[in-house]
Amino acid sequence: MTFRQYLEQKRFAAATVDSYAVYIATFTGWLNSEELAPGAFTYNELLDFIRHLQDLGKSKKAIQYMLGIVRHYCNYLTIESQRDDNPAAGLFIKGIVRQLPASLLSWEEMEELYRTYSIQLGVNRVNKIILGLLIYQGLAAEAVHIHLKEGKIFIRAMKRTGERWLPLAAPQVTLLAEYMQENKLKTGPLLTHGKKQMVSPTNINNRMQYMLGQLRQLNPKVINAAQFRSSVITHWLRGHHLRQVQYMAGHKYVSSTQRYQLTTLDDLKSELQHHHPMS
Repeated sequence: MTFRQYLEQKRFAAATVDSYAVYIATFTGWLNSEELAPGAFTYNELLDFIRHLQDLGKSKKAIQYMLGIVRHYCNYLTIESQRDDNPAAGLFIKGIVRQLPASLLSWEEMEELYRTYSIQLGVNRVNKIILGLLIYQGLAAEAVHIHLKEGKIFIRAMKRTGERWLPLAAPQVTLLAEYMQENKLKTGPLLTHGKKQMVSPTNINNRMQYMLGQLRQLNPKVINAAQFRSSVITHWLRGHHLRQVQYMAGHKYVSSTQRYQLTTLDDLKSELQHHHPMS
């Protein structure tokens, strides 16, 4: 099995596979120039490669991206029994600032939006369901399967998120039951026309954009669906453990969840500064 086949087996997008193949060719080319075998280079020699990239003027983000590909490459070599370790595991470039979510909505603001949305604007049931999924499960246009008897929904794995089961909130159950009865479904894909035709992601996205425009009439702070998702994950972190929230959010890497944790710490610091008698 080639590295390209390994990536395809892992269901990487075709464009990603092409990109990784080009980058790993740079790395293997350097190994050849140093007379090092892919199955024999060490942690210290990987550091030499990083210094080589720095000498070429590569940015920290570019080097970090390359290291991520090398980690995949070493995993591939391990599967092929060419290595029994991964020198790139746990090796990261310091000083890379990850963008944190900003302009978050509070949980109270989101629940108020959900409560007043259909009352003030007379929206249909489908839009109300979409808003509920956005607020209570942090979902935008992901494919979900509803299991009403269990009070849960199942979200299939996507390119950047893992599969997971999430509980339904009480306000969602009645709407979903009515919707499923109309569509003659007990379990299965959510948001369908009749029994078979799935609403396309494009159609759901159009609904989402129209709905967000309506929500801005209720609260001018509303920006986009990503803002809602960031707000929901930040809210989850105030009441659940980091690894649990990683699962709930579908994050493949815990570092993706940790950046929202930093936001909750910043909020706490702001409150302490505001209320502390010495501030």
